[in-house]
Amino acid sequence: MRKKEFGPNQDAVDALLMRLESVTQVEAMLLAGISGDDPERHLARQAMLDAAHRAGRERELKAAQGEVQDWVNSWFTGGPQISGYGRDVSPGEAAVAAAPAVLDAIGALVVRDLLTREQVEVLTGPWNELERAAGN
Repeated sequence: MRKKEFGPNQDAVDALLMRLESVTQVEAMLLAGISGDDPERHLARQAMLDAAHRAGRERELKAAQGEVQDWVNSWFTGGPQISGYGRDVSPGEAAVAAAPAVLDAIGALVVRDLLTREQVEVLTGPWNELERAAGN
């Protein structure tokens, strides 16, 4: 199988995808809880999409985001539910809730060299906070 191409920031994208494989259900819930959806995030997300389009990296962005979609789908094979948000949360629900933050982070890495430092920080902030909490 040929390795997927994610553009000039390949190593950073590969590192996030590698770490994503070991994210636990508790970490996914934490990630979902620390990723806010605010106007600043929307603007940074649009800048990410615009940068990918301008630089011709839409294919790379789509491939990286497809890896995240595969990660989310893999959580629907079952597993124990854990309590969170005042009710039981299945592994799939935890992954779906974490997906926007992961998609933002992976997308920011694909076009990191085309975004401002602030835009990258907004998009990768929740992921970086998870990494700090995990001691990575």
